[in-house]
Amino acid sequence: VCSSPQTESDLGCPGGKARIIHKESDIITAFAINKANRNCLAMASTHDIQELDVSSILATQVLAWIDDDETETKTFGGDDFLVVHARDDFVALHGTTPYTHSSPGTPISVPWLGAQQTGRGAAVMIKRNINNVRRMTSHPTLPYYLTGAQDGSVRMFEWGHSQQITCFRSPGNSRVTRIRFNHQGNKFGIVDADGGLSLWQTNTSGNTPKPYLTLQCHNKTAHDFVFVGSSSLIATAGLSADNRNVCLWDTLVTPANSLVHAFCCHDSGATVLSVAPRQQLLITGGRKGWITILELSHRDQRQSFQAHDSPVKALAVDPTEDCFISGSAEGNIKVWSIATQCLLYTFPNEHARQSLFRNLGTGVMQIEVGPVNHIFSCGADGTMKMRLLPNRFAAVNNNHHHKNDVKFFI
Repeated sequence: VCSSPQTESDLGCPGGKARIIHKESDIITAFAINKANRNCLAMASTHDIQELDVSSILATQVLAWIDDDETETKTFGGDDFLVVHARDDFVALHGTTPYTHSSPGTPISVPWLGAQQTGRGAAVMIKRNINNVRRMTSHPTLPYYLTGAQDGSVRMFEWGHSQQITCFRSPGNSRVTRIRFNHQGNKFGIVDADGGLSLWQTNTSGNTPKPYLTLQCHNKTAHDFVFVGSSSLIATAGLSADNRNVCLWDTLVTPANSLVHAFCCHDSGATVLSVAPRQQLLITGGRKGWITILELSHRDQRQSFQAHDSPVKALAVDPTEDCFISGSAEGNIKVWSIATQCLLYTFPNEHARQSLFRNLGTGVMQIEVGPVNHIFSCGADGTMKMRLLPNRFAAVNNNHHHKNDVKFFI
């Protein structure tokens, strides 16, 4: 039996007050966390990519470095927001952090080179003038990340280096709807708006490598894919005319025989996928707000339920596989038990676009769970946030630990 879920105010965050370091004026579409140095991340908006050093944010529970003269309180939609204004005059490349009073041109330290960090907030290390990146992913062990754009291009970058390493797919192709590395990092794939899946070997030579495999997975569109277990088995989510909207593919056999199993679910299309590898579960979200949990070993459907009132846009599984987190097009984030599918916590309007026209933007764009119970997310409200995943056993007794559990990176 499910007990009633806790909301943000139950967790000791009265009124949903949040500390905003910097608010983009438009959507943050995607982000990638450097797995070789988790103090560094990259995030994409419609007009650029920014690499940030967030070590001082990760190192402190309370953002005590905010200066009184830099802040003001605004009342907006009933909530109090603490707004810190960014400077307008910092140099685009290797400029000063927007949150310190150092002069433009001060070099930003790169932590993995052993230098000291200069800023007290999220320091912008590099800005890349690349428009309309829709998806990003980071290499599982090395300081590389991939971008997939509206124009179909796929590029690889290294944190801290201004030049791209490789362009794997040129502009002028179908829009990239998901990009992911496999667990080992020696290959990666994309799906696109035309329903295709393409797989590459990870190559840093600088040439323009061709994909070693392309498959037409869904005849209308593809929205997501995941590597399942060994990298040769892949699950895809999309929309097909025959309602085969979640499919399993064996990439080691000929394309004509590669379809292993098709699940008929999410009748308006499957939008997102996440895998719980130890339990062999595939968690899928759909355009009508439903979540369906599929058992990979038996190839059957375990559970299906309405999770949101709008399309499910993002899914992530906690590393312990106790729970999973979903994000919707209206901007809500919810935490669910994998074992019972009970709703544990809800964070309403986490990435809702504040507008008279509620359909602007697309709510929650990406969720990732890091170590030590950190939830990272970004979305249509122009923020990237970090939240501490509440421990459901400690939530009742330790509410005071969660007073500052939302942090805004930018």
